[in-house]
Amino acid sequence: MRIFFKHRLNTAEMVFLGVVGVVVIALSALAKTTARAPLYDVKLTAARRTLKAFAVLKKERLRRDIPIDSVNDPALSGLIGYKDSPITTTTGDLLAKQMTINPNWAALVVELLREAKVKRGDYVAVHMTGSFPALNVATLIAIETYGAIPVWVSSAGSSSWGANIPDFTWPDMEKALREKGVIKGTSLLVSLGGNNDVGAGLPEEGRRMLREAIRRNGYRLLEVLPLQRSVDAKYSALKGAAKGRIRAFINIGGGVASLGSHEVGELLNPGVNWPRTYTDLSLSDYPVEGLVAKFLKEGAPVIHLLHVRTLAKRYGLPLVVAAMPEVGEGRLFFEERYVLWVQALLLFGYLVLVFLVVNGYLGRFFGNPRKEEETV
Repeated sequence: MRIFFKHRLNTAEMVFLGVVGVVVIALSALAKTTARAPLYDVKLTAARRTLKAFAVLKKERLRRDIPIDSVNDPALSGLIGYKDSPITTTTGDLLAKQMTINPNWAALVVELLREAKVKRGDYVAVHMTGSFPALNVATLIAIETYGAIPVWVSSAGSSSWGANIPDFTWPDMEKALREKGVIKGTSLLVSLGGNNDVGAGLPEEGRRMLREAIRRNGYRLLEVLPLQRSVDAKYSALKGAAKGRIRAFINIGGGVASLGSHEVGELLNPGVNWPRTYTDLSLSDYPVEGLVAKFLKEGAPVIHLLHVRTLAKRYGLPLVVAAMPEVGEGRLFFEERYVLWVQALLLFGYLVLVFLVVNGYLGRFFGNPRKEEETV
């Protein structure tokens, strides 16, 4: 070892190497550059298309003479409904609804499809309710823009602040988007939603309004009991439309036909859930096997879009939307990467410095002149 270490380090030399080491570490941490995130172009296109879709729905709402509540809908999107109405299935969180009035959620869905290993041409099944109309729009557009094929079923009811306006329900919105060419395809089946997926707990007037909304927009009404029959019918419709080849399933909102039980919605991880989740959560123990459980059991990953605040924090989307956000902002589009060549250069320079110090070549700077080795 004397070949490499030719003298004992003094205190000044050790302090010097320590300080320089800290500086090198700090400089390495700062050696970053901003680069486009994976699927940047797809995410940007999906977000732009979603923004246009929002504009279509806003125009449609105003055409129906339904005013926009600027206090509860500060983005003036037209996608925030009423606190209560005859078709309101449960209490909803206004801030959560406002949070999804952001076209960049389409980019988040694209990212989740990538994480779920969905490929172009794959079928992606979706179950949606009227509770998060903006997220419904973003999801369908994201799947199409990604290059996958969406097949979906839905329920017409909505929690508060969602698509719970009797004259502007989710079936009304979906039809308007399809007629304007914003989306392709259509809901294969539409149920009433709410308890047992048949509007249990709603007044009869509310159930009548939901049936009318489904029929006036030309959808197939699904209204059967018990709940498992509704789940099985939706499952069969999705599998049939996809010729049995469903690569992933997306749940939007807290639809009981999708979850089987509201408790399951709380247990699932927001974002991607892999098939092992079926066993980990003991989903076979629940009396009703929802769509989530069915697809997990058969090996398809499930993307759970319900706890939107958690997802927004994880992917860097704003938690408060006071105005329509700009397209293409945030970590979903740009990410910081280390500049490896700079870090390698810093490391190499530090190793050279260490070599010089421990071999005494810089000893004169530390009051430790290098002595010439005596020859024997």
